[in-house]
Amino acid sequence: MLMQQRMFNLPPVIHFGPGVSKNVGKIALEYGAKKVFFIYDKALGEMPKGIAKILKDDGLEVLEFNEIVPNPPEEMMEAAAKIGRDANVDLVLAVGGGSTIDTAKGVKVLLTNPAPLYQYFGMGTVKNPTPPLIAIPTTSGTGSEVTSMTIITSPKNSRKYAVGGRHVPCEAAIADPELLIPLPAPVTASTGMDALTHAIEAYTCKLATPISDIFAIKAIELISNSLVKATYDGENLEARSDMLMGSLMAGVAFDNAMVALTHSIAHPLSARCGLGHGAANAAVLPYVMEYNAPVCPERTIDVGVAMGLNLQSLSREEACKKVVDAIFDLNKTLKIPTLKEAGVQKSVFKDIVNDAMTYEPPTQFNPRKVTAADVLAILEKAY
Repeated sequence: MLMQQRMFNLPPVIHFGPGVSKNVGKIALEYGAKKVFFIYDKALGEMPKGIAKILKDDGLEVLEFNEIVPNPPEEMMEAAAKIGRDANVDLVLAVGGGSTIDTAKGVKVLLTNPAPLYQYFGMGTVKNPTPPLIAIPTTSGTGSEVTSMTIITSPKNSRKYAVGGRHVPCEAAIADPELLIPLPAPVTASTGMDALTHAIEAYTCKLATPISDIFAIKAIELISNSLVKATYDGENLEARSDMLMGSLMAGVAFDNAMVALTHSIAHPLSARCGLGHGAANAAVLPYVMEYNAPVCPERTIDVGVAMGLNLQSLSREEACKKVVDAIFDLNKTLKIPTLKEAGVQKSVFKDIVNDAMTYEPPTQFNPRKVTAADVLAILEKAY
């Protein structure tokens, strides 16, 4: 197989396994840390207190920030970065889901690079080296702990944008499945569908490669086999572990390939309607797969095989339909709301179509050439 020139990116050191988060202080010291900027989601309850105690017991000074909101806006990142700069922190620690880790990445950039954050839109635009960042994910969704970009919301123009490159990723990821046990079922479901979307789109997009394929297919297998168990039996440590590994592998996959039309629609749904990223992806995913299947039937079937579906003796069309139906069924089992149930108004569809076609890079990497009419039709079906 002759490939065009590509760069493969595997940025962080990964510490994985039950209880591994107890080593966070020692890992921070490996990076020469003295004062840690501890960014976390206050919704985590008492967990951050335990993390802070570990850091302090290892002789580290800790400065805390916990004003995290979903779909993190640039203004919040800039405000947090000013606090960190004024305190002369030398390492950033993020504990939480994708919004927390993306916030920490934005803060990391702004600790050594001037605001505003939007000037670094794109890849490779952050010039100054940044302090080390350690991420401890508490959801199995975004995979942000292993990706080279942060996704930022700009409230003033109701859009999301990415900042990425070698000065943005985490230096270390601490993936401890024990920390996911308290995660509520709806959050487990939506974030898990986010991870599954990452894996499926990484595998079916135009930029898929043999390396990204390996990670994507294994992620689909792990997530498909464990998501329902993790959602409805939250103390099942094996399911939690498989979900965390699947999310991580899906993050590596799309970071080295791309995502596609599902994300192009989900981003403006989040930015304009306030939907959580995972819920937005999940609501749209089966309709995008149905739309794309005619141009990538073999890869759609591969997805189904990785999900454990028996597709033997079926025609390509029948097999693709069975794969798409399995995603519909998974959404129903997980009680993923439709766009209407999530409170989206049809009056915003025109803006979402425009955003998806004009501002969202993943659209161009979708396996099937996309038109505005196609996006509108998918939104209507997903409603």
